[in-house]
Amino acid sequence: MLGFLFGALFGGAVGVTTMCLCSAASEADRYTDPQGYPPNKNVK
Repeated sequence: MLGFLFGALFGGAVGVTTMCLCSAASEADRYTDPQGYPPNKNVK
């Protein structure tokens, strides 16, 4: 039972951290242009 609780807490923390990192990477990709030039017209 104790192992399950520790596993659930640890797994939840790892999952939230992964989601935050993926979200930050997604936001960063929005501001980079894969072709370099001309500037990305999708930037708000």
